[in-house]
Order: sequence, then structure tokens, then C-alpha cells
Amino acid sequence: MPGSTRSARRPGCAASRRWPTSGSGSRSSASRPADMTVQSENIRLPGRMWGRRLWSVAPLLLALANLFWAGNFIIGRAVADMPGGLDPWGLAYWRWLVAFVLIFPFCVRQALRELPVILANLPMLCLFGLLSVTLYNTLIYLGLEQTTALNALLLQSTMPLAIMAMGYLLFRDTISSRQGIGLASSLAGVLVILTHGSLDRLSSVDLGSGSLYVLVAVLGNACYFALLRKRPRLSAMSFLFVIFGLGLVFLTPCYFLWSRPMARPVAAGDVALILYLAVCASILALLFFNRGVELIGANRASPYLHLMPVIGSVLSIVILGEQIRAYHLVGIAMVGFGLWLSRPRRPRATAQSSP
Repeated sequence: MPGSTRSARRPGCAASRRWPTSGSGSRSSASRPADMTVQSENIRLPGRMWGRRLWSVAPLLLALANLFWAGNFIIGRAVADMPGGLDPWGLAYWRWLVAFVLIFPFCVRQALRELPVILANLPMLCLFGLLSVTLYNTLIYLGLEQTTALNALLLQSTMPLAIMAMGYLLFRDTISSRQGIGLASSLAGVLVILTHGSLDRLSSVDLGSGSLYVLVAVLGNACYFALLRKRPRLSAMSFLFVIFGLGLVFLTPCYFLWSRPMARPVAAGDVALILYLAVCASILALLFFNRGVELIGANRASPYLHLMPVIGSVLSIVILGEQIRAYHLVGIAMVGFGLWLSRPRRPRATAQSSP
């Protein structure tokens, strides 16, 4: 009939669009959101008009994600200063257990439908869970027992360069001479922070020191990001559900073996901190960041990762009263110079004649 519309969705419409993962029409690994993190496919923020507007503003979503992740470092350091409270193993265990319980009712049906894919890729999924859930935050919390949040955040700022290095080591990704100089500059900046600016301390750096725990955590998480190109073809929420669960499988025996019992009753503040880590730093931060990647693409979203050490450093000074030292500034400058050298270059626009 004239004026009628078809009810079927067209293949190219936004509601049915999917990123290709294989075949000649697939996007390059540098531009696919899955190479940076998992997509939040079909996730819609329920609620009123303000919620729907928030869900469409990429810069705000990405900034909030980094704010929540920065808060993770502040809480990790604050808990370390609380006598008789949660230890790093307990903090990591309860964070991920609560997060897993919260997403369980929303993900379990889809995960069961995709069970054959999960079982076929179980070793790789176990590695993802081990690197991201079991090791990364646990090592961060262990490090924060012995070093400042400011130190940890500055070391965390090398994550983009660590991902680049892991891509080269695991997949022989090309690193230009400019990026190589950037990596060297950032490594020198890390050494400045680790040694407090004194080369005499280089030979006496304790392998169990907090800063080295953080550095190992960064390298492990960089390996996770580099391996995301091998992510099985699971829906976004099923992938998160599976790696949360598998990470807990590895984390649970560590918790019962090495966690110290609390020397005081559980307080309301302890519960509030765990809820923040589970809801904000684990679930919302991932959803917000993944949505930001969907809206503007991985290449444009990746620079927002640099907000986390900036926001976290300000919070550590304001909330925790930590002091910035001269060697911090030198290390920041060297890491920042390395990041600037390693940034992706925009392709040159070809000249076109006016119509």
C-alpha cells in the first residue's frame, strides 16, 4: 500500500549491525572494538530520559569508566591502611564474587545457549579469566599494601605501551622506530619511579616491593588485551559472565589459602567498599567503556585510558594526602613523552578537487 513501511529491519540498520569477525569483509584488528575490550551488544540502559541521553554521550561514559577504575586504586590503598580489615586476597575475592552474583541472572541463559562455544574454547577462556580477574586486581591490591596509590597509578599509565609490546612479543605486530623510542622512554620513566630517581637503588630494588607487584599486574593485563583478538565468538555478556566465573574458580582456593582473617567485625564501610568495587569498578565501568567504544570506535576511545592515572593521581593527593615527589614528575614526563611518540598517526588526507 502507498505510504506503508516494511516491518522487517534492513541489514544495514544500526539495530542489527554487528562487527564482522572473519572473512574478507572483516575489519582490521586495530579498528575492531573487540581488540580493545568486549562489545556491549544489545545492552540498553533502562530508565528515564536522562539515562538514555547518558547512554549516547561517549566522552562522558568513557570519563566515568576511568573515574570508577581510578577509584579502585584509591580504595585498594585506603583498605591497606585500615587496621584489621580486608587483606588483598579478601578484597579481590569478595569484589568479583559479588559482581558475578549480580550479573548471573542477566547472563546465565545466554551463556547456556552458547555452551558449545564455551566448551570448545575453554582453555583460552580460562587464560582470560586468570589474567583479568584472578591476577590483575589481586596483584594491584598486593602492591598497594606496600606502595602509594600515586606510584601505582603512574605505573598503570604505561598500559597502552605494554599492550603494544605484548602485541609484538605474541603476534609480531609491527613497531615503528618512533614507537620503539617511545617504549624506551616509558621504560626509563618506570625505572625512575621504581628507583625513586636514584640509580644507586637499581640493584637493591626488592622483587617483592609494591611497585613491582603493580608492574607485573600491568604486564599481565596487557597480555590479556593483546590476546583479545583471539576472543571466542561469544556475546559480550556471556564472555564477561564466563571470565568472571572462571577467574573466581582460580581465585577461590588462593583466598582460602592465603587470605588473612579480619581482626574486627565487618563494618558497613567494608560492605560499601565491596559494593563500589563490584558495581562501579567491575560492571558499570566495563559497560560504560564498551559503550563508548561502540559509539566512537576503539581508536578514538583508547586515549581516554590516560584519564585514569590523571584522575587517580588527583584523588590520591586530595583524599589520601599523598605527596608528589620530584622523581614522580620526571617519571611522568618520560612516560608521557613515550605515549606521545607511540600515539597512532592519522592517515594523511588525499587532495580532492572541488565539485
